Amino acid sequence: MRSLFLYILLFSVIALTGFGCLDDMEEVPLDQGIDVLDAPEGIEADVSDGSVFLSWSAVDGAVSYNVYRKTSSTTGFPLISSSTGITYLDDEVRNGQQYIYSVGGVNARGLEGRRTEEILAVPSVYSISIDGGSEVVNSRIVDLTITAPISTVLMKISNGPEMSGVDWEVFSDGREWDIGAGDGEKHIYAQFQDENGSRSNIISKAVELDTYSSITSVSISPDLMKYTIGATVHFEIIVDGDETEGTAWLEIENLSEEIALYDDGRGGDQVASDGVYEASFNFPGSYRGTDLGIAGMFVDRAGNQAPTFEAGKKISFTDPPDPVQLICAMDSTTSSITIKWVESTEPDFLAYRIYRSTTEGVPESPEYFVRGLDNRSQTTYPDGDLIEGVVYYYRIFVVNDLLDTAGSNELVAHTYDVYPAAVILDPPSAVGTDRLTLTWSVNEDTDFEEYRIYRSTSPGVTTSSLRLPYISDREITWFDDTGLDLTTNTYYYRVIVFDKSGKSARSNEISTE
Repeated sequence: MRSLFLYILLFSVIALTGFGCLDDMEEVPLDQGIDVLDAPEGIEADVSDGSVFLSWSAVDGAVSYNVYRKTSSTTGFPLISSSTGITYLDDEVRNGQQYIYSVGGVNARGLEGRRTEEILAVPSVYSISIDGGSEVVNSRIVDLTITAPISTVLMKISNGPEMSGVDWEVFSDGREWDIGAGDGEKHIYAQFQDENGSRSNIISKAVELDTYSSITSVSISPDLMKYTIGATVHFEIIVDGDETEGTAWLEIENLSEEIALYDDGRGGDQVASDGVYEASFNFPGSYRGTDLGIAGMFVDRAGNQAPTFEAGKKISFTDPPDPVQLICAMDSTTSSITIKWVESTEPDFLAYRIYRSTTEGVPESPEYFVRGLDNRSQTTYPDGDLIEGVVYYYRIFVVNDLLDTAGSNELVAHTYDVYPAAVILDPPSAVGTDRLTLTWSVNEDTDFEEYRIYRSTSPGVTTSSLRLPYISDREITWFDDTGLDLTTNTYYYRVIVFDKSGKSARSNEISTE
């Protein structure tokens, strides 16, 4: 009897224990072993200052991806985020800390597949110094000082951001480098790889190469043929390479003093440190003369003396006529603007001279000259053969019998801007298994900017589709598209025309069906 009681007691304990464990067991889906996603392939980690950028290949059937991260002090392998794309930027990391990542795809039912192999990444700070931190050098051969973490084993150095054709080399914290010929701003680009295979972002450092000094232009504002006695004239010297921190001045015929020009905001300089040396100079009332020569002088910050620049324009100081007032622009079309002004009251009137520019500050200079009118009573002028959708600036100058001139106010007007004409895209030609040729009609709009070609593997091509190279020459109306798979895919194309104001027009859509 006692034995029977013990058997019953033992059975009860086992049953209670078993049923309690069943309550804690996780239910296993019946189809758990069906359609298990493969692990994403090609996981890579690019490191930079305070961040790790992960990328991997897409997995068929995955609608999102779980990203896991751990450190040496982390318990387990925690999930840190979920991404619907095939990249993830982790910017919640510390420089110098080792991080281990893995990624698994998740299907539409929320089941996670196999995870990638683990990849290690160490975010770090990288830097380049040129000739001990110099901002300007006078030789194309420079010394580089490179700072990187101790774990860095390889590096790439290039003068171009695309790193085209550059091989990895053993890391060195110093080396000689050729930044290339030609004065101007130079850029050196570098990328690094550590012992774990993690790559840094591409970093860059700029330096100015200055081996000579030269003046490219001397300009005057207002740019008149003649000035009134005691006039204030604004001068500009532009030097080759937009050099700042130099010394510039003008020497004007029969003027005893030199005219200093500045690039530091003084003396009429409009923008400091922009490489344009300027001064607003008030000529003395006793200074008179005609066809006076102007010579520009410049010494750059490296001490290079520029050759004397003889300005192509000479100036005169006489009494100009009274200017007229430009009133308005009328009857603008896509290719013409009619301007109107007040009739001149100058007793010695000789002519009106009309000038036009596409930038503010229209000078009285031959390249901006539009038309001369010798009829005093004519107060309108239709300016034609203009470009569609462009802003134009006008001034009209009154000329007296001594060829003294006086300029009007500046009038701003623009031609009407319409949407560009769409081109007609022909059916593809020269079709092979992996290439085809597209051709289309020419866009004749005066404000043509470029053709943009878009491709998709489904109907309804838009600007969100794959963008092929831009074509800025209106006469190039063909494009060879290669690297295709025409045996299994159907491709759809559109050519979209853009004008200079950003307006666009779509062509018809064609396909390889």
